[in-house]
Parts: sequence; C-alpha cells; structure tokens
Amino acid sequence: MSAQAKPLGWFGIVRLGMVQFAIGAIVMLATSLLNRLMVVEYALAAAVPAGLVAWHYAVQLSRPLWGHGSDRGRRRTPWIVAGMAMLAGGVMLAVSALEGLGQGSLAGYVTAIIAFAIIGAGVGAAGTSLLALLATQVAPERRAAAAAITWIMMIVGIVITAAIAGRLIDPFSLERLT
Repeated sequence: MSAQAKPLGWFGIVRLGMVQFAIGAIVMLATSLLNRLMVVEYALAAAVPAGLVAWHYAVQLSRPLWGHGSDRGRRRTPWIVAGMAMLAGGVMLAVSALEGLGQGSLAGYVTAIIAFAIIGAGVGAAGTSLLALLATQVAPERRAAAAAITWIMMIVGIVITAAIAGRLIDPFSLERLT
C-alpha cells in the first residue's frame, strides 16, 4: 500500500466485489452458456467448446504480464476497465461466431478462436489487476475477508447469470442470445 493511499473500506471492497461479480457473470456466458448452445443447439462435437474453453484458460497463462503491466503503471483501474471491455467484447464476438460454427465455416472457427483469446486476455487483465489492487489497497487485517467477499461475489455472479440467461434465451434464437 502506498504511503499516501488510504486503505479501502468495506464499501470499496464491495465495489471491487461487484467487478468480480461481473467477471464471473460474463465468463459464465462464454464458458457455460455458449458451451451448451454449441453442443445442444448447433450440434457441434463437445470437443469444440471444450477446446475453446481450454484456449481461454491457456491465454490466461499471460496473467503475470498483465499484473506486471499494472504494477509498473501504478494505476490498476485502467487495466481493470480495459480488461472488462475486452472480456465483454470477446463474448459478443463469440456469440457472433456461433452461426458460422454451426455451419462448419472456417471463418466461424477462426472468429471463435480469436474471441476466446480476447476473453482469456480480458479475464487476465481485469482479474489480475483487480486482485493486485485488492492486495495493495486493503488493510492487512481485512485482506482475508476482502478476498472471501470478492470470491463469493464472483460465484454469485455466475449463479445469478446462469439462472437469468437460461430463462431469457428460451426458446433459443441467435437474436435472443445477442
């Protein structure tokens, strides 16, 4: 924590938790909902979404680079915001790839691979920078509780989004999904 920075209070910790909530919600759309749609609605082999999800995790191996970048700049918020924009944009690109994937189009596969790379990079940039911010701006006696709060909020984001998104796309159409 810098000498001049005031430690984050509970409200600030919950605000960061809301970002984790959003990360969980958006990632769920890519790794769970789109996964199910590729297999059930588009009759793709389960290996296709599994490979894309694995690819998004492989891209996250770059997290040390994102963390190092936000460490060097000493301003983590731009990294978090940019990561969230990448994450959301990647999911929208993945949605746009679905039709091409369903038709077996090479362009659909290439678009999906790029989309899941952007998703992985977005999670890496936003998530890593957020956790670094949490670690440096929360008083030591609150760090364990802050980590628990943000982790639980991410899980809640996944659960709530799964329930709502599943209902909103029934009956399925690409327009509804978009």
